[in-house]
Formats: sequence, structure tokens, C-alpha cells
Amino acid sequence: MTVLRLSHIDLSYQGNPVLSDVNAVLASGDRIGVVGPNGSGKTSLLRVILGQVEPERGSVDWVKKPRMGYVPQAFSLDESKTPLDLIGHERAEYLGQCGVGKTLWDTPSGRLSGGEKTRLSLAIALSTRPELLVLDEPTNHLDIPGIEWLEKLLSSYRGSVIVVSHDRAFLDEVCRDIWEIRDTRLRVYPGNYSAYLKTLAMRLAHERREHTKWSREVREIREEIRARRQWYERAHKNAGQNDFLRRKAKKHAKRFLAKESELSRLMAKKPEVTRDDRPVVANISHAGIRTETVVRADNLRFAYPLPEAGAQGTSSPSGSERVIIKGASFRVGPGQKVGLIGRNGSGKTTLLRLMAGDLWPDSGSLWLNPGARVGYLAQMLDDLDPERPAAENVCLKTGLPMAGSRDLLGRMAVSGEKQTRPLGTLSMGERTRVAMACLCYGSFDLLLLDEPTNHLDVPAREAVEEALRSYVGALVVATHDRYLLDHVCSVIWQLDSGRLTVHEGTYKDLRNRWADTATMEEKDRDASALAAKAELAYIVSLISAAKDASEKADLERRYEAALARIRELQAETSPGTG
Repeated sequence: MTVLRLSHIDLSYQGNPVLSDVNAVLASGDRIGVVGPNGSGKTSLLRVILGQVEPERGSVDWVKKPRMGYVPQAFSLDESKTPLDLIGHERAEYLGQCGVGKTLWDTPSGRLSGGEKTRLSLAIALSTRPELLVLDEPTNHLDIPGIEWLEKLLSSYRGSVIVVSHDRAFLDEVCRDIWEIRDTRLRVYPGNYSAYLKTLAMRLAHERREHTKWSREVREIREEIRARRQWYERAHKNAGQNDFLRRKAKKHAKRFLAKESELSRLMAKKPEVTRDDRPVVANISHAGIRTETVVRADNLRFAYPLPEAGAQGTSSPSGSERVIIKGASFRVGPGQKVGLIGRNGSGKTTLLRLMAGDLWPDSGSLWLNPGARVGYLAQMLDDLDPERPAAENVCLKTGLPMAGSRDLLGRMAVSGEKQTRPLGTLSMGERTRVAMACLCYGSFDLLLLDEPTNHLDVPAREAVEEALRSYVGALVVATHDRYLLDHVCSVIWQLDSGRLTVHEGTYKDLRNRWADTATMEEKDRDASALAAKAELAYIVSLISAAKDASEKADLERRYEAALARIRELQAETSPGTG
């Protein structure tokens, strides 16, 4: 059943068109993913749907306006209030359902992490029992377990969903239709993100074929017009009093005039070709080290010392520490591409900093081939001068002349006046592109990348992914981008509670192994629960037949133990709050 119809929507900002002639239909139960480059108008479209912005032209027609829940990209929480204050005691159950643990219910929301704020915002939105859920970049502050939790939550949600996201794996899992905004226009594609990519590729190929065919026809007609015009001009000049030549010249004149009319009609039917403004990440050079091992660690340990007792806001005993990495052993060979995963705060950045030489291990050994050149993305961002223009930063880092720096940044979709603005005034996505431009011009044996796609839109993510696939050196990338993990990495390192586990294969392979293990564990739990229930029934029958008080008391203790075991097994099958 149709819920919403958008008809011929136009919207502009400061005279610049944002949305042009947008038409779309939302049906009950739809799962819509909205995609497009940063600044293409995705959030503006959501605000039109929510009624926060009035379009300049067109209509937003609701068959019956639903209750709507909205989670914006920028948190709009009163940071002085606690989660319980914000949602209300009568709706506190939604906090638990969204993984906001009870220990956080009385914590001012300003002290929550980004992921915790996302869960709180979702809980508040869901507590209104919305029929339409509108989400703007909901995965931005979530780690992989958090994203997969959100996917499960949305799969059980019965209303309609419109979600803006750059997380391609999330779009694949959640969405059944894709709305693409490109050059102010909206196109609707059936299917998830992968289906959208296939359909888009077919459409772009068709557009190129049609444009090639049109260009060939234009070229042929222009050539014919030129030839007939030349013949006419020569014939007309030489005709003199020759009636035959004059008549023939007139015929040629009519023909090339007809061809000019045909050309005008053809020019008016110029086929549309979608502009490809994706950033182009240059191939990252490999320094060419020849060795079996680029970096190796054995029984690596690292801990941060905690502040001593008496320091403001702390009560840690003297000499205490927080262990981040313990007993980690690994080896990275030439050309090996490793994906580093783990919850937020699990130590991924610390491990990269150890490999980059920014930190030194407490114990164990860490060996980096002395001939290896290392490129580190986070370090590159830190080393860039926020006061200097972007192009000047690239000049200083790469040694390129200004023209070369501008060209390199232009291919990374940092163009025009953005190249001359102080780096600190650019968005995080643009600063990441500047840092990637510096890395691309370097020559490295080992790349260490800390969340390289975090602030990038889908086109930029795809460009980075393509460059990493073609890079022949070794790579260790810490990321929550499962699409990148599956398309770039052949080994997964998992950090959990300080322990590093090495898994061969892609992240998808790892998920499949986890699913198989979970299925086996579930079968074991079911069998145990069945046995416990049978024992419970047997004990009940014995209790009813028992005559001796001590025997009955013993059976009642057995009954309580069996009941506790059943509850324990039931708790194991309940969803966690992580």
C-alpha cells in the first residue's frame, strides 16, 4: 500500500539547485537506502519528507501520515540529561532493547561514546512506536558488532525504513530498494546495494553505447554537409550560364540544407551521459622490497599506565595499568593484505602505532624489515599542517610542484577553491582525501591504514578500495567497513580483550564460520534444555510421591538446581546488549 508520494520536488540552497524534479513512492514495509556523494542532497531529501523543509515546487502527499521516528546524523540530545530523563521511566525497556546498559541510564548523555549516543537516539525514536523510521548515517559511530546488531533490529522492525548510509554491506543487508541522488536528480533502483551496482553498470554502459552511436551519426552528417557544401560552392562558381550545373548545384544546396536540419534535430536529441565525478585514487607505488617477511611480532604486550590515586577523577592504585595487547604474535609477508577488526577501544589503533614505531612494546619482540618503507594514514593526517592550504601541504609532503599537487588533489575530488583553503577548514572526508593523495604519491612496502573510509562517501570508498586492490605491497587496515574487508583483505586479525586471533580468508568467510559454530552451540543448548526439562518433570513426580521430609527436601534442592539450569540456558539464547 502506498504511504507517500513525492511529485516534481524542487529545492535549492542559496540559489544552487539541490533537488530537481524528484519523484518517488514509498509503500508500507519498504526498506529504502538513499545513496549519493557527500553534498548531493540526501539529508535535504529526508528533511523534505519529515516536513522540516518546504520544497519550492512539487508536493509531498501522504495517504495517511504515519508516526515517524528520526535519528539525525548530528546528535540532537540534551547532553546534561541522562538516558532515563530523555526517554522517560515508562519507556525504559527500549534502552535495554537498544543495548544501552543499565549502568548508563543515570549517566549524562554528554559523557556517552558516539556508539552509545547512536543506540540512545534509536531507543528514543523506537519508543514512539513509529510506522516510518528515518535514519541518517546510523552506522557512523558503531563498530562491526554494533552495525550487525542494528541490522538485526531493523530486520525485526515492521514499519517502513528510509536510511541514508555509505556502509555498503549495511545497505546490502537492510535495503530492498535504492534511491540514488546524482546531479540533483533521483533515480529508483529495485534491490539492495549490490543489485543497484549491477543495474547502474548496465545503465551507464547503455548510455555510453547510445552516446557513441549518436556521436558517430553526428560526425557522418557533418562530413556529408561539408562535402556537399564544397561541391555546391565549386559548382556554383563554375556554372556560369550552364543551366545543368546550376540545377545540380541547387539540388546539392537543398540536400545539405536538409542535412543541416537533420543535424539540428539530432543535436536536440543528444543522449544523456551520467557524469562520472568519482575521485580517482592513483595507484599506490610499491617500493619493491624483496623479503619473506615485512613485519613480525612474537608474544607482544603493551599497556597504558593508569593515573595514580589522588589524580583528579581517578582512584587507581600506584603502578596499575590497562593492558591493551597481550601475547600477540603475527607475521605479514610481501603483498599480504590484512583486515584488523575489533570493538571500539579494543586496541586496533594502538597495534598500528606499535607497527609504525610510534609506540614501543612493554615485552615481546616486534621486528620491521629495516629496508621497508612504511606509510601510515593516521600519522599522515597528524603530520599535515591545518593552517596551510591543502595544495601546499601536498607540495611539502610529496615534493611535487604546485601544478602537480593541484592535479593530484583534483583527481581525489578536492578541487577548486578547496585546494587553497586552510586544511583545517575542510571536512574530515576532504582531509582524508588529502592524506590519501600524499600516500598515493609515495612508494611503500607496508601501508598501515586506520579507518581510511570513515569520513568518505560511497564513490570515494570505491576509489580507495580499487587503489588498495591494485597495490602490490603489504597492507594492514583497521576498519569497520565490511565491504572493504571482503573485497580487499585475505586475512583477518581479530582483537578481543587484548588477544589477537588470526583468521585466514575474508570477513565473510569468518562470519560463515561463526554462524556454523553458533548453530552447533544452539543445538547443544537445545539438547541440554530438553534434558533439564525432562529431569525437572521426573523430580516433580518424585516429590509428589516422597513421604520422608529429608528426602523431599533433597528433591526440592534438585528441583531448584534443575530450574536454575533451564533459566541459565534460556539466558544464553537471549540477545545481549553489546
